[in-house]
Amino acid sequence: MSDANWGPQDATFSQSSQDLPYFVSCSMSAFYIILLGPLHWLSKRPKVIAASSEEAEIYATDECVKFLLELCQILEFLNVKDIFMPPTNIIYNDNNACVQWSKRATTKGLWHIQMNENWVRKNIESKFVTVCHNGGSINLADKFTKELKTLLILLS
Repeated sequence: MSDANWGPQDATFSQSSQDLPYFVSCSMSAFYIILLGPLHWLSKRPKVIAASSEEAEIYATDECVKFLLELCQILEFLNVKDIFMPPTNIIYNDNNACVQWSKRATTKGLWHIQMNENWVRKNIESKFVTVCHNGGSINLADKFTKELKTLLILLS
């Protein structure tokens, strides 16, 4: 499951605040991998600043695909890939625009997405992954895009 939180991570900051720390105003990407139970999760700020919530979700999905490829290589090296990894891995995302972007060759509103994120589409084409929509309330990766309020107060 992949998810992103675009923009200020804490509602206590007003939109008119001039003191909003740069760190807080960047999106947060996360993914959560389940393989016979929780296997790996990651929460980080992308190096690229997302211009929209859809773009932030695409970056999160891209990070998830990269990890799945690394996991696949490790399992192949151990000669257990066929036991633990399905032929096509499903990535659930709660942002419908991200899901639709992953299935199309071009997207008018998201044309500016860097070529690096086309890695997602390449791996969909090869049937290594597929991206499906799920509701935000059941997306476990959503928990990893939230920050502790006390941390934000310390940073500001």
